[in-house]
Amino acid sequence: MARNAQRSTPVIKDVAKLAGVSAPTVSRYLNGTANVNEEKRKRIAQAIKLLGYKPSIVARALANKEMDSVMVFATNSGTFSTNMTNIGVERGAQSKNYLFGVTTLSEHHIDDVQQMVQMALGSNPAGVIVYEYDHAGAEALRYIPDGMPLVIVGGNAGEGPYQVINSEREGGREMTKYLLGLGHRTVYHVARAEGPSSNTRTNGWRDALTEAGAPIPEILRVSASDLQEAVEAGRALGRRDDVTAVFAGNDETAIAVINGLREVGRNVPEDVSVVGFDDRQFAPLWKPALTSYRQNFNDMGERAFAMLYEQIQARRAGEEPPQSRLETVQGRMIIRDSAR
Repeated sequence: MARNAQRSTPVIKDVAKLAGVSAPTVSRYLNGTANVNEEKRKRIAQAIKLLGYKPSIVARALANKEMDSVMVFATNSGTFSTNMTNIGVERGAQSKNYLFGVTTLSEHHIDDVQQMVQMALGSNPAGVIVYEYDHAGAEALRYIPDGMPLVIVGGNAGEGPYQVINSEREGGREMTKYLLGLGHRTVYHVARAEGPSSNTRTNGWRDALTEAGAPIPEILRVSASDLQEAVEAGRALGRRDDVTAVFAGNDETAIAVINGLREVGRNVPEDVSVVGFDDRQFAPLWKPALTSYRQNFNDMGERAFAMLYEQIQARRAGEEPPQSRLETVQGRMIIRDSAR
């Protein structure tokens, strides 16, 4: 028996035959390189569904001279924000049969960023997404070639024509205003180092205190890798009678601060109110359940891929790029038992 006769996996010619169109027309439909009229699009889509056809990424790469893939440049790949954003980008990529890759940059080796970017671009991705959560992300933007489809996630609003940001500064402001509204004279802040943008929860904390005319205490900076520093910060704050409210930069820090307060005999929320940020899965399970601010990093990632995909499709079709836009993903405060 001929080898082709044993083939059970459908190919593009099978789709074309069932849809009653040519194979090049199916190819144009799949690649988005030219317009296909609506009636033919419906027939092709139905044929693909009936046959269970899966486009070949390699074949499309040969046709387009680039891979059907997106490359993400991110710092600190183990952090909550990066992981959750990656899930969103990957979900969007999978919906369009695109490969998804991540190049991890280091805040401690800024001099290596250019080489890392150039190596990653050597795989010929169709577009890139840069997370500007840290300084290495900002540095990576310098080495993305002009004309390359690009979306920035994070950073200051307006840093690029296509950008997705969250409401981080507004979230910090909202959490601080909430504590002030409970009657606290001021709010102390325990936080990790800030990124390169002004859209930070720490700036939101400062905004709220300034607007209220409240004292602005010195920030207690703690390590992102050693939660014991946040426990020690909690102990230090607990030894002060004037400390009644603490805004922690994230939920892990908040829990560590609560432990430190307890170690010196201060109860939460009876003696000191504590709130966190990010609303991690463990936040409602802590005792007391942690008041926090929920951010939707998954949504940021999905929106970033959708924005990138539009650019890629326009470029392949020889059309003008989509209109520039900035999308802001809103968060919301989740009130529980750790503040009163």
